[in-house]
Amino acid sequence: MNSIMLYVGAIIVGLALGLQSPMNSTLGKIALPKNSAVLNNLVGLIILVVISFADGSIRQFANLFKAPTYLLFGGILGSIIVLGSIILIPKLGAATFASIIVSAQMIAALLIDNFGLFGVEKTPIDWFKIMGVVLLIIGVRLIKA
Repeated sequence: MNSIMLYVGAIIVGLALGLQSPMNSTLGKIALPKNSAVLNNLVGLIILVVISFADGSIRQFANLFKAPTYLLFGGILGSIIVLGSIILIPKLGAATFASIIVSAQMIAALLIDNFGLFGVEKTPIDWFKIMGVVLLIIGVRLIKA
């Protein structure tokens, strides 16, 4: 896959993230935040199970339990993300919420890269990356203004 398609894929995922949280938040106002989170995860589970059966990858499912235990906590983190967005967007607004989580994600990603966590190739933090995070944090303030 060429690099342009990778960037397009990342943009599509970013747009989906930008839409998912406010949609779940609105649904949470109708049927309570936890119910919205349950529905979100249930629909995702159903879709992924169908795809996994269709492409045969379900046969590899048991291999997940051979992984280090800490890697299995991604589902807990996903639940925190979904429920947190449902609760926080009405209080912060979608743009402020998105700018905060993007900044926090960038800090986490830089640390993951710097220390080579989770099998990611080590990429040291430099001043350009630090300035990028500083600009993101300034962006949070500008968006909130």
